[in-house]
Amino acid sequence: MFAFSSMEDLGARIDPTFIDELRQYGEFKVQNCFSCGHCTAVCNLVHPGESFPRRVIRYAQLGLRDRLAATKAVWSCYYCGDCTLACPREATPGQLMDAARRYFIVHWDVTTLSRRFYTSPRFMWAAMSVMAVILGFLFLATGGEVQSKRLAIFEFMSYDFLHYLGIVVMALVGLVMMINVGNMALHVMKVLPKTPGTGPFQWIKDAVLACKDILDDMTVQSRFDDCRGNESEASLPWYVSRRVIHLSIMWGFLGLLGATTFAFLFKEPGSHVPLYYPSRLLGTVSGIPVLYGTSLALWLRKKHRGGASFERTMLSDWLFLWLLWVTTLTGYMTEVAVYLPRGSFLGYTIFLIHVILAIELILILPFTKFSHVIYRPAALYIHALWLRRRARDPEPLVSYSVGRPGGVGSSA
Repeated sequence: MFAFSSMEDLGARIDPTFIDELRQYGEFKVQNCFSCGHCTAVCNLVHPGESFPRRVIRYAQLGLRDRLAATKAVWSCYYCGDCTLACPREATPGQLMDAARRYFIVHWDVTTLSRRFYTSPRFMWAAMSVMAVILGFLFLATGGEVQSKRLAIFEFMSYDFLHYLGIVVMALVGLVMMINVGNMALHVMKVLPKTPGTGPFQWIKDAVLACKDILDDMTVQSRFDDCRGNESEASLPWYVSRRVIHLSIMWGFLGLLGATTFAFLFKEPGSHVPLYYPSRLLGTVSGIPVLYGTSLALWLRKKHRGGASFERTMLSDWLFLWLLWVTTLTGYMTEVAVYLPRGSFLGYTIFLIHVILAIELILILPFTKFSHVIYRPAALYIHALWLRRRARDPEPLVSYSVGRPGGVGSSA
């Protein structure tokens, strides 16, 4: 067991206003908590000697912002809601974890746009609408030629303009995300105790092994099955479970990304290819799990079924799911239109909508729930690496348990 030893050195400054800041990003009542330990007793992700999620609640109550930021539990929690159901004081620790994730997505965003997307529906709708209008105008101004004999999408829309716009968008989003994740890493590493110094080869070995530690969590997310204890979620069949939904969306999206990349590198723009062409086939197959996962997620959120994570939904959650669902659906509709014998105004319109939404989906990545696909693995990796390096220290610290080296289930 490891622990923090110096409150002042690690930025443990009490801030009574912090809890009010957190409430902008979710509903919770942790002020009712008197640290009885029920939440820790029922949490299936807790290893012996850990105080997750009780310690996290205490950090929020005291306003220890930096300590909470460096807590692995914020990102390793799957928000099953068992802790909330078990709490005799109705302190809603699960909702606190969910709000904390949103808060730190905002807190680490150097552009401050995340705050606007999460807290101002008017700004969010205005931003999305303005982006759509600008993109539509640019696409039509640089192309706009319509053929009725066939769906000539790259005469209707300039391939060169789309190509270079895509590069610019990906570069900007990548730069912002890289800066934000770097900001997160600096904040977290500032709070975590120092690790013993080693040579470069040991650093490389630790870095590789840390990847192995989080591989299972990132690829098959097996620990989701540990979080199906509450009646609302356990009553659902396995194919409607949160694990299946998340895996469907994740692997389907990665497949679509791979198909787009393959087509960009190897397919001649505008060329007519059969359905079994590798990039076309990969995209066609990958879209099915995306539609399946997003449809289930939207339905369960609307019905408030399937666990605590589906019972309360912020506008940013709806935005990501609907945007991904409509983008995938219009992609299928465009694919059908391409193989029709004649082009149509509807086909060109659907393609235009598809491209606009696809670009908007990428543009909002750093500023909405979508960004957790970067923050979560990055946070888990930082802790996995730190735990491996800290394990070599012969002098254990004595006030703050952070779990065991190896495995993503050990939580701060």
